Amino acid sequence: MSKPVPGFDEFEFFANGFRHRVLRKGDGSQPGVLIIQELPGITWETLALAERLHGDGFTVYLPVLFGEPDSPYQPIRNLAKVCISAEFRVLTERRRGPVADYLRALCRHMQKECGGVPVGAIGMCFTGGFVLTLMIDESVAAPVLSQPAHADGVLDYVTGKSTAGVPPADFAAAKARSEKADVPVLGLRFTGDLLCPNARFDFLSQQLGERFRRIDIDSSLFNKHGIKPWAHSVLTVDFVDEPGHPTRHAYNEVVRFFRERLRLPEKVQ
Repeated sequence: MSKPVPGFDEFEFFANGFRHRVLRKGDGSQPGVLIIQELPGITWETLALAERLHGDGFTVYLPVLFGEPDSPYQPIRNLAKVCISAEFRVLTERRRGPVADYLRALCRHMQKECGGVPVGAIGMCFTGGFVLTLMIDESVAAPVLSQPAHADGVLDYVTGKSTAGVPPADFAAAKARSEKADVPVLGLRFTGDLLCPNARFDFLSQQLGERFRRIDIDSSLFNKHGIKPWAHSVLTVDFVDEPGHPTRHAYNEVVRFFRERLRLPEKVQ
């Protein structure tokens, strides 16, 4: 039996033939933000991100797609589960997996629960590209790609070439909506990240133009903030909650982005 997570309500959401637990922080009176978990699972750092976003004025939804919330860092174990799951076949076959349609349905549910206001979404690592598929739906107005990665990440780093890491038809639809509805996309990465190389953000900049707002955090050797060269998770594992730290700045920009796009007044961080 799944253990409850202190400080979070939860419900089961069923769509497209799949049912998952969804952790919720907030009562729907604030705009909704979806956090799509990383491969390591919903670790305490992910829950801390949800807590911070709620404190900054959002109702936060965390679907439990695999693993158990507040569990140890276990990416290899979860990757094994994901690779054999028909729901996640998008990771290995470059086709839209059912999980993407499930998450789109959840975003529409969030919008209804949060007073009809469009929602924000954060995808991280191997779920980063999912946000590009989600933004096809009008319910998503503030897509955030944090260190978006896919299976060819290291190859992209070597060749200097990249793709969006989602099915071409989905990316074309996301690009079209970005252009027609003027929907910007916010991207976050560390400069030394092999799984999310510079080429990936260059590709998104070329395709989306000024609508792609990128934040590249220096993780080179001897950088002044002491960020490790292998740093990867901007908002969770490698986040440092200190004024003036680049990851804190990146988080503040995410909050500003959500406030801008989800009709919340700006406030000083």
